[in-house]
Amino acid sequence: MERFEHETDGLFFGSKGDSQVKSKELSQAEAQRELDLFRQPAPNEVPLELIRKQATAGAAFTLACSSSGLADQQIYEFVGIDAGTFSKMKKGLATLQADDWAKFCYAVNNRIYPEWCAYQVHCTLVLVKTEAERRAEAAEKRAAEAELKLSVLMETFHVRSAA
Repeated sequence: MERFEHETDGLFFGSKGDSQVKSKELSQAEAQRELDLFRQPAPNEVPLELIRKQATAGAAFTLACSSSGLADQQIYEFVGIDAGTFSKMKKGLATLQADDWAKFCYAVNNRIYPEWCAYQVHCTLVLVKTEAERRAEAAEKRAAEAELKLSVLMETFHVRSAA
Protein backbone atom coordinates (compact mmCIF):
# COMPACT_ATOMS: atom_id res chain seq x y z
CA MET A 1 0.00 0.00 0.00
CA GLU A 2 1.14 3.49 -0.80
CA ARG A 3 0.25 6.55 1.24
CA PHE A 4 -1.45 9.53 -0.39
CA GLU A 5 -2.06 12.90 1.14
CA HIS A 6 -5.51 14.37 0.90
CA GLU A 7 -5.97 18.13 1.20
CA THR A 8 -8.65 18.00 3.88
CA ASP A 9 -8.44 14.62 5.56
CA GLY A 10 -4.73 14.07 5.73
CA LEU A 11 -3.60 10.62 4.60
CA PHE A 12 -5.33 7.72 2.91
CA PHE A 13 -4.07 4.53 1.29
CA GLY A 14 -4.27 3.06 -2.21
CA SER A 15 -2.70 0.19 -4.14
CA LYS A 16 0.93 0.67 -5.08
CA GLY A 17 1.11 1.95 -8.63
CA ASP A 18 -2.27 3.67 -8.63
CA SER A 19 -1.86 7.24 -9.72
CA GLN A 20 -5.23 8.17 -8.34
CA VAL A 21 -7.87 6.46 -6.31
CA LYS A 22 -10.37 4.72 -8.55
CA SER A 23 -13.74 5.98 -7.42
CA LYS A 24 -15.94 3.67 -9.39
CA GLU A 25 -14.91 0.30 -10.76
CA LEU A 26 -17.64 -2.15 -11.70
CA SER A 27 -17.14 -5.86 -12.10
CA GLN A 28 -18.23 -7.38 -15.43
CA ALA A 29 -21.50 -8.64 -13.88
CA GLU A 30 -22.25 -5.25 -12.28
CA ALA A 31 -21.53 -3.44 -15.54
CA GLN A 32 -23.90 -5.76 -17.42
CA ARG A 33 -26.62 -5.18 -14.83
CA GLU A 34 -26.17 -1.41 -15.25
CA LEU A 35 -26.57 -1.71 -19.03
CA ASP A 36 -29.72 -3.79 -18.65
CA LEU A 37 -31.34 -1.03 -16.56
CA PHE A 38 -30.63 1.77 -19.06
CA ARG A 39 -33.65 3.02 -20.99
CA GLN A 40 -32.85 4.97 -24.13
CA PRO A 41 -34.95 8.15 -24.43
CA ALA A 42 -37.23 8.85 -27.36
CA PRO A 43 -35.48 10.32 -30.41
CA ASN A 44 -34.99 14.03 -29.78
CA GLU A 45 -34.06 15.94 -32.89
CA VAL A 46 -33.05 19.57 -32.62
CA PRO A 47 -33.05 21.95 -35.61
CA LEU A 48 -29.67 22.09 -37.34
CA GLU A 49 -29.60 25.87 -37.01
CA LEU A 50 -29.83 25.60 -33.21
CA ILE A 51 -26.98 23.09 -33.13
CA ARG A 52 -24.79 25.33 -35.24
CA LYS A 53 -25.52 28.36 -33.04
CA GLN A 54 -23.82 26.73 -30.05
CA ALA A 55 -20.69 28.76 -29.31
CA THR A 56 -18.61 26.01 -27.68
CA ALA A 57 -18.24 22.26 -27.51
CA GLY A 58 -19.51 22.46 -23.94
CA ALA A 59 -22.69 24.19 -25.08
CA ALA A 60 -23.26 21.57 -27.80
CA PHE A 61 -22.59 18.76 -25.32
CA THR A 62 -25.01 20.32 -22.82
CA LEU A 63 -27.68 20.72 -25.52
CA ALA A 64 -27.31 17.05 -26.47
CA CYS A 65 -27.70 16.01 -22.83
CA SER A 66 -30.59 18.33 -21.96
CA SER A 67 -32.61 17.53 -25.09
CA SER A 68 -32.53 13.85 -24.13
CA GLY A 69 -34.47 14.50 -20.95
CA LEU A 70 -32.17 12.15 -19.00
CA ALA A 71 -30.49 12.97 -15.74
CA ASP A 72 -26.76 13.62 -16.06
CA GLN A 73 -26.01 10.61 -13.87
CA GLN A 74 -27.85 8.27 -16.23
CA ILE A 75 -25.77 9.52 -19.15
CA TYR A 76 -22.32 9.50 -17.59
CA GLU A 77 -22.82 6.14 -15.92
CA PHE A 78 -23.96 4.52 -19.19
CA VAL A 79 -21.14 6.05 -21.22
CA GLY A 80 -18.58 5.29 -18.51
CA ILE A 81 -17.47 8.84 -17.83
CA ASP A 82 -16.43 10.07 -14.41
CA ALA A 83 -18.91 12.57 -12.89
CA GLY A 84 -16.23 15.24 -12.57
CA THR A 85 -15.12 14.84 -16.18
CA PHE A 86 -18.74 14.96 -17.32
CA SER A 87 -19.20 18.23 -15.44
CA LYS A 88 -16.06 19.63 -17.08
CA MET A 89 -17.43 18.61 -20.48
CA LYS A 90 -20.62 20.55 -19.85
CA LYS A 91 -18.53 23.61 -18.89
CA GLY A 92 -16.36 23.24 -21.98
CA LEU A 93 -13.22 22.45 -19.96
CA ALA A 94 -12.95 18.89 -21.35
CA THR A 95 -14.19 17.12 -24.46
CA LEU A 96 -15.76 13.76 -25.13
CA GLN A 97 -13.26 11.27 -26.53
CA ALA A 98 -14.12 10.24 -30.09
CA ASP A 99 -14.14 6.59 -29.00
CA ASP A 100 -17.12 7.41 -26.74
CA TRP A 101 -19.21 9.30 -29.32
CA ALA A 102 -21.26 6.29 -30.46
CA LYS A 103 -22.12 5.25 -26.91
CA PHE A 104 -22.93 8.85 -25.95
CA CYS A 105 -25.16 9.34 -29.01
CA TYR A 106 -26.95 6.09 -28.19
CA ALA A 107 -27.44 7.21 -24.58
CA VAL A 108 -28.93 10.61 -25.47
CA ASN A 109 -30.54 9.30 -28.71
CA ASN A 110 -29.34 12.22 -30.82
CA ARG A 111 -26.29 13.27 -32.85
CA ILE A 112 -26.14 16.88 -31.68
CA TYR A 113 -22.57 16.81 -30.34
CA PRO A 114 -20.88 15.16 -33.36
CA GLU A 115 -22.97 17.32 -35.71
CA TRP A 116 -21.66 20.43 -33.96
CA CYS A 117 -18.08 19.09 -34.17
CA ALA A 118 -18.47 18.40 -37.90
CA TYR A 119 -19.79 21.93 -38.45
CA GLN A 120 -16.62 23.34 -36.89
CA VAL A 121 -14.71 22.08 -39.96
CA HIS A 122 -17.49 23.19 -42.35
CA CYS A 123 -19.05 19.75 -42.75
CA THR A 124 -22.26 18.01 -41.82
CA LEU A 125 -23.13 14.43 -40.92
CA VAL A 126 -24.71 12.03 -43.40
CA LEU A 127 -26.48 8.90 -42.22
CA VAL A 128 -24.90 5.83 -43.79
CA LYS A 129 -27.42 3.34 -45.16
CA THR A 130 -26.87 -0.36 -44.77
CA GLU A 131 -27.07 -2.66 -47.77
CA ALA A 132 -30.45 -3.92 -46.53
CA GLU A 133 -31.77 -0.35 -46.30
CA ARG A 134 -30.53 0.42 -49.84
CA ARG A 135 -32.22 -2.74 -51.19
CA ALA A 136 -35.47 -1.96 -49.37
CA GLU A 137 -35.43 1.60 -50.73
CA ALA A 138 -34.84 0.32 -54.29
CA ALA A 139 -37.66 -2.22 -53.89
CA GLU A 140 -40.03 0.50 -52.66
CA LYS A 141 -39.11 2.66 -55.65
CA ARG A 142 -39.80 -0.23 -58.07
CA ALA A 143 -43.11 -0.93 -56.35
CA ALA A 144 -44.16 2.72 -56.62
CA GLU A 145 -43.25 2.76 -60.34
CA ALA A 146 -45.21 -0.46 -60.92
CA GLU A 147 -48.26 0.98 -59.13
CA LEU A 148 -48.07 4.12 -61.29
CA LYS A 149 -47.88 2.02 -64.48
CA LEU A 150 -50.82 -0.08 -63.35
CA SER A 151 -52.82 3.03 -62.56
CA VAL A 152 -52.12 4.50 -66.01
CA LEU A 153 -53.03 1.20 -67.71
CA MET A 154 -56.26 0.88 -65.72
CA GLU A 155 -57.20 4.47 -66.54
CA THR A 156 -56.50 3.85 -70.24
CA PHE A 157 -58.57 0.65 -70.13
CA HIS A 158 -61.54 2.46 -68.52
CA VAL A 159 -61.39 5.30 -71.10
CA ARG A 160 -61.32 2.85 -74.02
CA SER A 161 -64.08 0.66 -72.58
CA ALA A 162 -66.31 3.70 -72.02
CA ALA A 163 -65.91 4.85 -75.64
